[in-house]
Amino acid sequence: MGEPQISLPSPPLPRAAPDTARGTLDTAAEALDLLIRLFDGEADSDLLCGLCAIQAPDLFEALLPSAEGRAGSQVLRVALSDLPETVPARVLDALAADYADVFLTHGYRLAPNASVWLTEEKLERQGPMFEVRDWYAHYGVSVPDWRKRADDHIVHELQFLGLLLNLGTEAGMADAAHFLDAHLLPWVPEFGRRMALRVAEPLYAAAGLLCAAYLEALRDQLEELTGLARQPRKAVPASSQPDPEAAPFVPGAAESW
Repeated sequence: MGEPQISLPSPPLPRAAPDTARGTLDTAAEALDLLIRLFDGEADSDLLCGLCAIQAPDLFEALLPSAEGRAGSQVLRVALSDLPETVPARVLDALAADYADVFLTHGYRLAPNASVWLTEEKLERQGPMFEVRDWYAHYGVSVPDWRKRADDHIVHELQFLGLLLNLGTEAGMADAAHFLDAHLLPWVPEFGRRMALRVAEPLYAAAGLLCAAYLEALRDQLEELTGLARQPRKAVPASSQPDPEAAPFVPGAAESW
């Protein structure tokens, strides 16, 4: 996504001036960057060594005190334990295969796009994609190529959330809260939990759990900072949710699940 070209006016919020929230937002944005990197591409040696160097399990454990956050931190600790400075090719190959099954081949039956989760038809590139595209345009940004990775792909939605956090303004905090309610919380936590149950590699199990815990915790923090209570999007009926036992998804077919 490109750099923001405009910033939008918003009425003053009842609580939390930006200067009192800056530290909280900076920490949240740093943790979000790590999650985005885990979802954005295959793990390489630099990423794994970097996570070890910054003691990422400790960072997430301190940031996410919930049971789910602690579980994700512990799984991440297991994933990074005893890694040599030069990560063996067999480890990277296993991670690459797991990443592909989540994000590229749909081997784990986990659609990484909101439209599949938020529409009864369970198709890609539907209304939710155009809704988030409007959000991006509102802030003067766009995705590089929506045909390769849809606007409502988990990576793009998390990147936009990071943009809002990095603004450090009352309007940015308010919009981050609203964006979470409408476009992330209705599906990404469940995506992350299912991811943790299905993947083979602890690194991606940890990523799924930590992302679910992170978004829930961030929304609570934003409520404390802004006074804006959650306004959850109406959920798709359970019977219309993606079926984990359905036939394999074939990209390009009419049904996305």
